[in-house]
Formats: sequence, structure tokens, C-alpha cells
Amino acid sequence: MDVARAAQVSIQTVSAVFHNKPGISDPTRQRVRQIIERLHFEPNGLASSLRAQRSLTIGVLIPSITNPFFPDFVRGIEDAAHLNRYSIFLCNSDQDQSKETEYLQLLRRHNVAGYIVAYDLNNLEVEKILVQVALRHTPVVTFGARQAHKRISVLETDNEEGSFRITSHLIELGHRRIGMIQPPDRGHVNLLRTRGYLRALKKARITTKNEYLVPGGFDIADGTRGIQQLMALATPPTAVVTANDLVAIGAITALKRMGKRVPDDLSVAGFDNIQMSELIDPAITTISQPTYQMGKSAMEAVFQQIEDPESSGRVIHFELPLIVRQSTSPPLPSSRTKNSHHSP
Repeated sequence: MDVARAAQVSIQTVSAVFHNKPGISDPTRQRVRQIIERLHFEPNGLASSLRAQRSLTIGVLIPSITNPFFPDFVRGIEDAAHLNRYSIFLCNSDQDQSKETEYLQLLRRHNVAGYIVAYDLNNLEVEKILVQVALRHTPVVTFGARQAHKRISVLETDNEEGSFRITSHLIELGHRRIGMIQPPDRGHVNLLRTRGYLRALKKARITTKNEYLVPGGFDIADGTRGIQQLMALATPPTAVVTANDLVAIGAITALKRMGKRVPDDLSVAGFDNIQMSELIDPAITTISQPTYQMGKSAMEAVFQQIEDPESSGRVIHFELPLIVRQSTSPPLPSSRTKNSHHSP
């Protein structure tokens, strides 16, 4: 190799400098970098991957590219991958379980170097495939509250605690009639968020009303449908917790069309803290998920196992702080005193 010959070092040393690996002295690193720049050196990625018998591509599977949560997450993955001269193969499943399976089979055929799956493993076929590849020492990172296998890493956010925190915020403001537009009825997110909501009500000794729990999803249309259902009740809520910020945006837009004021007539809370949540009027009170850092950490977990194929997966925990903005406020006095639904 021209660079190795000119710098009077081994090919392995040139590779280590190019990929910014430790163990090289500063004078040697500087000399090699100068020669790399002078010769306009770029490694042959295909040849390198063939020699290593693995791809330089990471497979990333997300449920919906239209959800603003995921572009920021993917950007974190991509930035970390680029620093290590890897690329990503992005697959959008549209929350379709058959597409999830098809994409994973496609990624296996391409012999990707690792997998990042941006949701809980609630598809048994997907879980089976990922456990199989993990057992073959291919790194796997997923979302979730559990490790499907000790070799699989998990990005863990406490969905129950986040939902408890934002429901408690509404209770502290004085709300007693609090509705919830739930996440999709699939996997652990719905269960955990609903559990957090119910726990907050129980702690405040507020009777749960089943009609205040509305099945929903993660799209704007779910917010529109959910808020229409809640506002049609004989005694509608004075506040609502939504599945995410998109659902909150759908709810706020629908309320405005009804001639309702947010937060005066109804407080609305979201989840995720996407960029749009602070741009809409009123800005949305929400639970913040560190999406970019989650993507970056997922990629770093993949690289850790590429460097040490015998290492176990790990649980990477992220805190979910409450962000209070203008979409929530105390209920109007007439609403506060009307049918507060305290348990006896």
C-alpha cells in the first residue's frame, strides 16, 4: 500500500489511523494522516468487508419514517456510523409485521454487520430472527423493557414513569377529569403508558372512568379521532394525555375547529418532545425522549460488540424529563368544581 510504504508503517497501522483507533503514537498518527491527505487515500470498503467476511453496513428498521421521532433517531445512528466509516441500510416497516419480517430477511441476505430495531420485539417471528443473528455474534439493538436474549442490547426508557409523571402534572394543576388517547394496542408501550396513567390517578384517589381511556395510535389522525370521542361524552375531561406529540397536535387542531381553547377549555399533554411540539400554538407540554442520543448510543453499542464479538448485550437507560409549556394550565373554576370524580 502506498500510504504504508511512504510512512514506513504497516498496513494495519494505516487502517488504525484511518479509523481513529487507539494504540498509535501521536507522531506516527500525524505522519500517517499527512500522507493520507497528500495521496488522497480512500480505503476500498468493499475489499475490506470481503477480507473481514462482513459488511460495512448496519441495518436499521423503523416503524414509520413519517413520525418526526425517527429522523432524529436515525440521524444519531448515521452520525456515529459515519465516524467509523460505516453506512446504514434504512428499512421502514409502516408498522406492518409482515414487512418487518421481510426486511429482516433481506438484511440477513446482505450480511449486514449489525441490526438496530426501533421498537419493542412484539413480533415473535422478528424476535426469532434477531435471536438467531445475535447467536451468530452479529450485534442487535432494540427498544424495549426486556432483553430477548443476553446478546441483544436494549434502549430502555421508562414509559410507565413518563406517563405517571405527565398525568401527575395535570393532577397537580387541579385536573380531576383526565382522559387518555392511548398508544397502539401492540406491544409494551400501550401497557406501560396506561399503567402509569392509572397509577397517577390511583395515587391521587381519582376514580378511573373507562370512557376516558380511548384506543389510539401514534398519528395526527389518532388525535383527531380520540379528542372527538372524548369531547362527545356527557361530561368530557378537562385534560388529556396523548400517545405522543403528533397525537397531541391532532387533538389541539381538532379542538380549535370545535371552537375550544387550549389550555383554557382543555389541557393537552404529549410525549416525545419532537421539534414541532414547541412550534405549534400553544407549545406542547410533553415528556422528552433524547432521540438523537438514543440513536448514537444504539450505534455505539453495535460497534462495541463488533470489536468484542463475545461480549453480552447491555441495557442502556435514558431518563425522560417533563417539559412544561403552554398547552397545560389549571382548569377553569367552573370545570374544577363540576363532577370531580373523587373516589369516596
